[in-house]
Amino acid sequence: MESYVALEVLQGISVTIVRVVSDDFEQDLPDIASAIASDGSLKTFPLMVKMAQNPLAALKLIRSSLQGLKVLEQVTSELFS
Repeated sequence: MESYVALEVLQGISVTIVRVVSDDFEQDLPDIASAIASDGSLKTFPLMVKMAQNPLAALKLIRSSLQGLKVLEQVTSELFS
């Protein structure tokens, strides 16, 4: 995942990585690989096309991502309060 970049940049500094999994093994996710640029940014139009091709899976992805972000906020709040 993306954490290796943080580890490379922060070499020599103690780092903790927290990952939140936002989907389960049964969830049919849209294949958005072609919508991700080589630098990790999202390409808007290809992303819209992929989401439109499978709207139910896209809605599930968005919903589970929002739930994952909520959990990440809670964990972060607990760690730093």
